[in-house]
This record gives sequence, structure tokens and C-alpha cells, in this order.
Amino acid sequence: MQLKKEARSPAAGSGASASRGIRQISAIAEAGSLLRRIKNMVFKKQMNAIILFFAVMAGLTVLSRIADSFMIPQTAVTTLEEMELKYPVEIEGRVGTEREQAVCFRENLRIGNVYVQKNDLVEKGDLLFSIDMEDLTSKMEQMEQEIRKYDLQIADIENAYQEQVNLQNQNINRAKEDYNTALRMTEKEVHTAYIEMENIKNKLEQHDSLKPESEGLVNQKADEKGIVRQKECLEAKEWSEGDYGETEETAISDRKSALEKWSQKRGELEQEYDEKRKSYENAVTSRDESLKEAARKIEDAGRGENKNNSAALQQIEKESLENSLQQLHDLREKNGNVYSEFEGRILECSISTGSITTLEPVIILEDFSQPFQFEGVITKKDSPFAEEGTECTLEMMQGSVLLDGVKISEVTEEEEGICRITAKVDSDLVHQTGNAVLSFTESSRRYSKCVPLSALYSGNMGYYVIEVKEEETVLGIQWIAEYVPVTLIENNDGYAAVEGEISEHSKIVIKASKTIKEGDRVRIAEE
Repeated sequence: MQLKKEARSPAAGSGASASRGIRQISAIAEAGSLLRRIKNMVFKKQMNAIILFFAVMAGLTVLSRIADSFMIPQTAVTTLEEMELKYPVEIEGRVGTEREQAVCFRENLRIGNVYVQKNDLVEKGDLLFSIDMEDLTSKMEQMEQEIRKYDLQIADIENAYQEQVNLQNQNINRAKEDYNTALRMTEKEVHTAYIEMENIKNKLEQHDSLKPESEGLVNQKADEKGIVRQKECLEAKEWSEGDYGETEETAISDRKSALEKWSQKRGELEQEYDEKRKSYENAVTSRDESLKEAARKIEDAGRGENKNNSAALQQIEKESLENSLQQLHDLREKNGNVYSEFEGRILECSISTGSITTLEPVIILEDFSQPFQFEGVITKKDSPFAEEGTECTLEMMQGSVLLDGVKISEVTEEEEGICRITAKVDSDLVHQTGNAVLSFTESSRRYSKCVPLSALYSGNMGYYVIEVKEEETVLGIQWIAEYVPVTLIENNDGYAAVEGEISEHSKIVIKASKTIKEGDRVRIAEE
């Protein structure tokens, strides 16, 4: 359509030709500009590829580093320390008084009102509880009746006992009279038998003194008399042999006759003496038996007196009842009110309004006038550190009390693996009881090689630590783990004293991100 228009107008053809040239030049310029843009785009793509390559390489490097960091254990290390191992001990317990006071009351009385409860603090003179007055009056009347009954019973017992004593005294007196009568009679018989025996004995002794000479002695004396007579006859010239023989025979015959009579008489006296001696012995025996029997009767009469303590026992019961009645009189004068005699804290209160008192204490309280002491328990594991005289620090929860220099006074071993610790608390800062903690720290001797307990391991070969050392590898200088055997000397909850081939410059692993094997590369995260 455009060519047809140009053919129709020659003037317009030359203008169209110029316009077409301009368009061609413009097209060529546009083509060059497009080419330049294409070149720029290719260059940019190449640069972007290079940048992407380096970025990928950097990313891979970072990933490799991250992977390496996950593969190699991260560790925290330390060096050996010289120290004393500390053993802190804390004993939980309670500060209380050395003695507790029990408020006891007469049993079987009804409680009117109770004005205190457990853990209340009371002053001396504070009202604790009161007794029901109607019940108190009724109990007093019952006691008065009981006392009157005791008076009657005591009087009956004393009268019966006095009658028994009188009867017994009468029996004893009669038995003594019988004894004295038996004694007089038997002594008389014994004396008579003794006199008769002695008379016969004297006769026998007198008869023995008149004993004739024996036959041999008679012959000897007859010969002596014959010789004398012969001499006399020679001198008088009147002696003859016949006269001498007759004299000798007559003397011997007389002597024999006298000896026979004497022997016969002595036998009669001996027989009579034996009879009298037996009579005397029988009299003595009869006397002893009679006196023994009479003495037993006296003893039997004395046994009839039984010491009766019933009256004394009744009197004791009566006096006890009178004392109780007097106490109730005093209580009634106080309108049945019972007041505290001590300053302290109520530990137990076993009564309530309307309850009946028993023999058990109605109230138990801590007496603040008594010295204070701490009591607590610990296990036998810690008990070797707790000794008598150990100085401790006492901290009480109530009142923010903190005391130093509190000494352990007693350590008592009990069952189930525990020990009871007692400590005196002598301080004006403590005015009441409450929960407390007694603490102290024990120290060992000073050790030159100490490591945290987390750095100590145990295996089949015993204890060891992990030391990291620098070594040259293909990747450069690296930290390498090495197991070093050690001997455990002593340890507490935080540190262990050891001996081994380690020095003050050794780097000991105390914490690792993963398990470390001997020869592993490690990375020191902190030191």
C-alpha cells in the first residue's frame, strides 16, 4: 500500500527514500545496541557463574568445617591444682531445750476449756486450761466419802489387831510360866540325882583308899616280920622255927580274907554308882527335853502375832487421798484454772474441751529457762567428720540467727546407719526453738595434683585422666587425646587428689561434647 502511494506522488518518493535511509541507520544502531546488550548479558552470566562457583566452594568449605566440628569432640580443659580437699557437712535438725516439762494433772477430771494449742508460745503464769467446776465439786465430795471410809476401816483393823496382840501376849505368858515350872521341877530332879551320884562316888573313892595289900606284898611283909621276930627271939633266946612258920601263915590268910571282902564291897559300890550315874544322865536328858518343849511352846505362841500392815497401807491411801483433795480445794479457789509454771513453747497438747484427764501428761512444753541445744542426724558416711569438740556454724530459719563457734557435744550412733549429733547452744541470741542447720567444713592435707572430679575416669585398668597434646599431622598441628593412668588418693564431691605421669602444664579434659577415645583429635573450646 505504501509503494502504490509513492508511485502516485514523485515528490513524495524522494522523501520516502530519505526516510528509509534514516530507518536503516536507526536499525543498524539498534542492532549494535542489541549486540552490546547481548555481550553485556553474556559477561554478566559468566561473572555470575564465577561468583556462584566461588560461593559454592565457600559453602562447601563451611559445610566441611561444620561437619569437622561435629566429628571432632569439643573439649574444655584445665591444669592441675594444688589444694586441700574440702568436705562441707550440713546437718539438718532442730534447736530445742535440753529438757522438756510435762504438765501432769489428776486423772478422771473433765476439761472445761483449753486456751493453748501446739506450737503456741507461753509465758510463766499464762492460762493453759480450766476444769469443769461441777465435775470438780462432784469429785471432791466423792473423795471426802472415801476418806471417811478409810477412817472406819483403819479403826476396825487396829481393834482387831489389838485383840490379836492381847491374845498372843496371854499365850506367851502362859508358855513362859510352863517353862519356868518345868525348869524348877527338872532342875530339882537333876540336883537330887547328882547329889546321890556324888555320894556314891565319894564312898567308892574312900573304899579305894582302904584297899588291902596284894598277895605278893603280903608274903614280902611276912618274911620281913619273921626275920625281925627271929632277931628279937635270938636276942631274947626265945626264938624257934615253929613259931616263925605259924606267924607267917596266919598273916597271909588274914590278908587274903581282907582283900576278898574289899573287892566284893567295891563291886557293890561300883554297881550302885553306875545306877546313880544313869539316873543323873536320865534326869539331865529329861530336863533338856522338857525345857526344849516348853521353849518351843513359847516360840509357837510368839508366832501367833502376825504383823498387820493393813492399817498402815490404809493410812497411806488416806493421806494420798487427802493430798489430792487439798489440791482440788486449791484448784477450786482458782475457779478451776491451770496456769503455766514455765516460759516456753507448747510441743504437745493432748486435751480438748470436754475430754477427761488421764495419767498421761496433758501438755508437754519446752522450758526456755533451760539451756538450748541442737539435735540432728547424719548418715554414717559423714559421721567420721563429726567429732566431739568440732566447731560449727549454726543457722536458724526463725529469727535469722547465725552463730559461729558452736561445738558438737555428743555423737551417738543409732540404728539404720545414722548418727545423732548434739551441740550446746550457749548464746543470748537464741530465745526460742526452731528448725536449724549445723554446718562445718573439714579439710584434708594439701595435695599437689588435684583435678576436678569430672576429669577422672575409671576403666578396666583403673583410674585415668584424658590429657590433650599438640602433634604434627597431615592437617597441620592438631590436639590429640591421650589416656594417662593415675592413682586416686582421696576425693570429695568436687575434686580428686591423684598421682600419675602428669605435670602442672598438662591440659586435662574436664568436659567434652562427645566420648573421647585415645588418639582422637579434639578441639579445645575453652580452657
